[in-house]
Amino acid sequence: MDGKIGLLLRRLAIGVGLLTSFPALGVAAEPVAYDTAMVDLLGSLHDYVQARRPGFGLLANGGAALYLPHDGNTPQNASKMLQILDGQLVESVFYGSDLKDGEATKKETSDYYKLALQVPLQAGLPVFNIDYVLDAEQQAAAQQKNSQCGYISWASTHRKLDYIPQEPPAGVNDRDVRALRDVRNFLVLLNPGQYARETYFAKLEQSPYDLLILDLYCEDRPLTAAEVQRLQHKPQGGRRLVYAYMSVGEAETYRAYWRPEWQAKRPDWMAEENEDWGSHRVKYWRPEWQAILYGSPSAYLDTIMQAGFDGAFLDVIDVYQYFRDRR
Repeated sequence: MDGKIGLLLRRLAIGVGLLTSFPALGVAAEPVAYDTAMVDLLGSLHDYVQARRPGFGLLANGGAALYLPHDGNTPQNASKMLQILDGQLVESVFYGSDLKDGEATKKETSDYYKLALQVPLQAGLPVFNIDYVLDAEQQAAAQQKNSQCGYISWASTHRKLDYIPQEPPAGVNDRDVRALRDVRNFLVLLNPGQYARETYFAKLEQSPYDLLILDLYCEDRPLTAAEVQRLQHKPQGGRRLVYAYMSVGEAETYRAYWRPEWQAKRPDWMAEENEDWGSHRVKYWRPEWQAILYGSPSAYLDTIMQAGFDGAFLDVIDVYQYFRDRR
């Protein structure tokens, strides 16, 4: 999403049945509850990947309010979230909310994050946080605050998530990392455009992170299984995880699935443009969109699995709040 990991908060609320075949396309009714529709989608993704690649991980970004049975969200949804996800990522718990890099997040917003994130933490799910800071001093402060809360953190000075830091992360280790709960540090690199493809892989190979969260594409070509395998080994020794980005809540105009005619007339399963990023919110409960996400060899999630990634990083989960608020 050209630098975006997810929709940032507009309010205090924070921001997958075994499928053996995909349902016939058609117009799905507007859901009674948008939060339940999102949890159902995540549940379907979970069941789909586990039937095909057991152990393939799902890391969610946003939607942490779904762990709390309030504001219309049900206890069943909150419980299901703990069963279908392998980890939860959020942004700007301490710095950089509302696109204001380096500015401390408002206390009431930060406190709400902490409240919601206690649920997955207590259930044994790892919690990751990205703060957006301006300098090394804020990076150190963010690291301390996150550590006190039990979060695995990264304080980035590049909101576009387009660079590989020169300085090593905290907690560099040579242990094998085969699950998100074993991760001690991570890197998110979603816009590799400044790197030539071979330079990109060479630099990532030499980075010491336990978890790499990358875009599926580099130079308009998806990563291959051989390239992903290159990245699954830390230079200091030990296995690491490599996850691929996938938006479940917005359609991105630069993706292979995008059709030029949608720019002039969007299909009825596509909602308004997110002007912050130039992508389009989607009616995520609709089978037309879900067929783009998964269920065929050319679908986005299937392509990620075919490339040998260890998991998928699911973004824009909190789009359900947009539809709920609009109603």
